[in-house]
Amino acid sequence: MQYNPQQPTYPAQPQYPPQPRVQPYAQQGYPIQQYPQQNIPAPFYQPPQLTPEEYHRQAYKRTLKRTANGIGALMLIFFALELIISLVMEVILMAAGMEDELFDMSALFLLENGVVSSIIFFVSGLIYVLITKKRFSSLFPFDRIEGSYLAKLCVIGLAFSLMSNYVVDLVSNTFSLFGIENSGGSIDAGSNPNVLIYFLTVAVLPAFAEEFAFRGIVMGTLRPYSEGLAILVSSAAFALMHGNFVQLPFTFCCGLVFAYIDIKTNSLLPSIIIHFLNNGLSVLADVLISYNILSESLANAMYGGIFCVTGILSFIFLKGIIKTDSGNTFRLKGGNDILPFKSKVKTVASSPTLISFTAVMVLYCIVALIFT
Repeated sequence: MQYNPQQPTYPAQPQYPPQPRVQPYAQQGYPIQQYPQQNIPAPFYQPPQLTPEEYHRQAYKRTLKRTANGIGALMLIFFALELIISLVMEVILMAAGMEDELFDMSALFLLENGVVSSIIFFVSGLIYVLITKKRFSSLFPFDRIEGSYLAKLCVIGLAFSLMSNYVVDLVSNTFSLFGIENSGGSIDAGSNPNVLIYFLTVAVLPAFAEEFAFRGIVMGTLRPYSEGLAILVSSAAFALMHGNFVQLPFTFCCGLVFAYIDIKTNSLLPSIIIHFLNNGLSVLADVLISYNILSESLANAMYGGIFCVTGILSFIFLKGIIKTDSGNTFRLKGGNDILPFKSKVKTVASSPTLISFTAVMVLYCIVALIFT
């Protein structure tokens, strides 16, 4: 199916009737002032005219800025609702004398972190789509993908996600050298977690809720302007929303891969599957260690073995995809060429709400780094 995004619209340029520089005084309609020896008509003001290209460029930039402001406002709403509900849950537990529930991986704590967050993403996102009157098919495409091709893409995406996890470990170990332990925005398995609820809230729900919000709403909204811009902004928002400096490089790189695969296939299904597999492997390792089924060293060895296998397979698959794709594998659509790509990035980056969202999340990451 050919991707047909909902193109941004902007008003047509107002047309001013051409006026001659000098008109007969009777047709000019201005009072004639009397001067010694000559009659001089009052000056005629004609508003400055923009060329059609200049007008469309300014209108396009205003439309893009308005779209970016809407996305930034949605991200702020996501974070504010998550923070407020988390504080309310903590107050309720403390009032009920259940302070210990805040620090162990009880079913209630897991549900608060997983189910409530997912509901916030879905409900807020649906309201945004209805208010902006976006087509669901343009934001949430699910084109049919051949099974073997989908499997290859999932292996490639999983291998890259596992590699990014090693980057997280490297960053975390670097922080530890300075006595800084950062777990803000992440969930620890704890001792003997409820396996079903832990799997549901860490592996299943985020795979749907986060892909719905970031690869669906954010990327789908910006995709008509530029696919590269949509990938960049959605990945940055995805990384910042995790609220964790340690996870920031991992989530940003994974966001780039997830978004790129979704755009090339015009479907959200690959990123949902890859997201689920990556989180599911982490849950499996945590559960095996927590229940003393495997030691931490054996679990890490298992994780490394999976990475090696998927890495080798992904290299073979990627080489074949590039060969059969006639050089179009890494080519993205630029959208409307009224503005160059750099100008589009600058326009989005100067959005007040996106700047506010970035500042809030960076501040939150700093607070989490200091107090966790």
